Amino acid sequence: MRAVSAVELLDVWERAELHPPFRRAQALLEVACPDLSAEAVADLPIGDRDRRLLAMREVVFGPRLTAVSACPACDAPLDVVFGTADLATPAPTDGPAHVAEVDDYFVEFRLPNGRDLAQVASVAGGTGSGSPDVALLERCTLVARRGGVPVAPTQLPGQVVTAVAGRMADADPQVDVEISLTCPACAHGWETPFDIVAYLWAEIDAWARRTLREVHALASAYGWRESDILAMTPRRRQRYLELAG
Repeated sequence: MRAVSAVELLDVWERAELHPPFRRAQALLEVACPDLSAEAVADLPIGDRDRRLLAMREVVFGPRLTAVSACPACDAPLDVVFGTADLATPAPTDGPAHVAEVDDYFVEFRLPNGRDLAQVASVAGGTGSGSPDVALLERCTLVARRGGVPVAPTQLPGQVVTAVAGRMADADPQVDVEISLTCPACAHGWETPFDIVAYLWAEIDAWARRTLREVHALASAYGWRESDILAMTPRRRQRYLELAG
């Protein structure tokens, strides 16, 4: 994971702004992980992708994260502060293939990656047939048998599909991260999901819009080029903004 310049971050924000979340995640890692090709980034299992996004977030904005929530019991607001280390889980060590067994069904599967999410999105968008869940299961199933007889993933009953989905979540907890919260007003405890793709993109979007306003202000005041303004440290840029203000 390497540091990303302001120019690079603005470029990837502009390119990926109108794309769905999984495309945004891929675009960010293509910039932050130059040792990986675009194809290799797309092939990353979702948990591995999200670990890398957490590392990227720490490099770009630091390890401290903040959020605002509301207690589901009393609706009291809650300021949440946590760190990237609190969200990272160990990578799976049991290989790329995993197994779920339910009654006389045996299913061997791999964990979904970015290409799988693209396929699911095409199904959800109406360019494919069937449901997104079935499309994901079909792509990720390596072997499916009932009583030793091969069956198609689309023929698996609901309880088996649910079991496979649960086994996927167990195989890599990074895919489905939840934060434990306690309300200081009523002591109610609950868990809330955390999506690093959505969180990081919201931060980048806010940063990009703020940075463009700063560039506009300094370019208007001094006639400087965007590249020269972005090459400044944020501290120096702020000092010029104060002078121009």
